[in-house]
Amino acid sequence: MPDVWATAALRDGLISLGDVWHHQGKHPCDGLIVTCTPDGAVIHRAGQPTPKVKPLPGTRGRTLHIGPGVALRDVGEFVGSLAPDVRPAYYTVAPGVVLTHIGTRGGV
Repeated sequence: MPDVWATAALRDGLISLGDVWHHQGKHPCDGLIVTCTPDGAVIHRAGQPTPKVKPLPGTRGRTLHIGPGVALRDVGEFVGSLAPDVRPAYYTVAPGVVLTHIGTRGGV
């Protein structure tokens, strides 16, 4: 059953994806963590400092920043496990991350 409260608050820009995922108990694979940002969330390696990200204006909390050392395959698996209404609409990647097709419909 969809979380109507979270979907409405996200749509209205009152919360970010990071907030929704935390509330719903959604976590990426072992070795990765998600940290909330004002414009969404950043996925990064556990045990590493949260990477500094440049917020994307006007994205209403729906950006996923992909930190250094994070495999896009892992991002795709995480995003693919989420309900469509709480998936990112925008992505940024850290310098040096190579974008390739990862085979997740509706994901990255």
